[in-house]
Amino acid sequence: MHKPRKNIDLVIPFSNENLNLQILIPAILKTIKKISKIKFRLIFIDDGSNDRGHVVVLKYKKRYKNIILLRNLKRRGQTFCYKTYLNKFNTNSFIRMDSDNQDNPVYLMKMSQYINSGYEMILTDRKLRKHSTLMIILTYLYDFLLKLLVKKKLETYSSSLAYFNTKYLYKRNLKFNDHRYFPIIALHSGVKKIKVFPVMHNKRKYGVTKYKIYNKIFFAVPEFLYFFYRLKRGFLTN
Repeated sequence: MHKPRKNIDLVIPFSNENLNLQILIPAILKTIKKISKIKFRLIFIDDGSNDRGHVVVLKYKKRYKNIILLRNLKRRGQTFCYKTYLNKFNTNSFIRMDSDNQDNPVYLMKMSQYINSGYEMILTDRKLRKHSTLMIILTYLYDFLLKLLVKKKLETYSSSLAYFNTKYLYKRNLKFNDHRYFPIIALHSGVKKIKVFPVMHNKRKYGVTKYKIYNKIFFAVPEFLYFFYRLKRGFLTN
């Protein structure tokens, strides 16, 4: 007797990523056709785009019933997008993915294998990063800081392509850039079965990053310390 397929949402916020979506959506659809044990629902969240990226999603939505489009009339940020998703759908688990094509959808196949093996949190560790040298240094410094503060030692704490069991994410008090710290929130909430696997990083071909270098330099550490304070005070724990 065959086990029923798991239902998993793939959540993709986007802001002014028209050209990237034209590549990403067919690549995702091609990949998930090869995954037999999971039934995917694709949740695209337009975060105040002005480049008609939603039209690209709507074109595929007409053909595929498993595609859903949500729209913010003005840009609210990824944390707001994920909070909207968590409040609206109340699902048990989801995969998050950026819309900039820096993560190849083919890795959904390996992630699906780990999901079916019962992992509660799955992170991807980008290798041979195509970011600027300064961005790579800041990422390593971020991971180093977390290793000092967090008891659980992981290869990475920053993963744009990741899977979460939602019972370990407290959605009520999410704000600022808390989506970046979902792995930390899950660890603090007691997630046990964790998998981190390496992926190759693709360079962004179209558009520009929403995270400016000067913001990372001047605001990343204070932002994280305030997040960590809120976490320790119980504001982000069920």
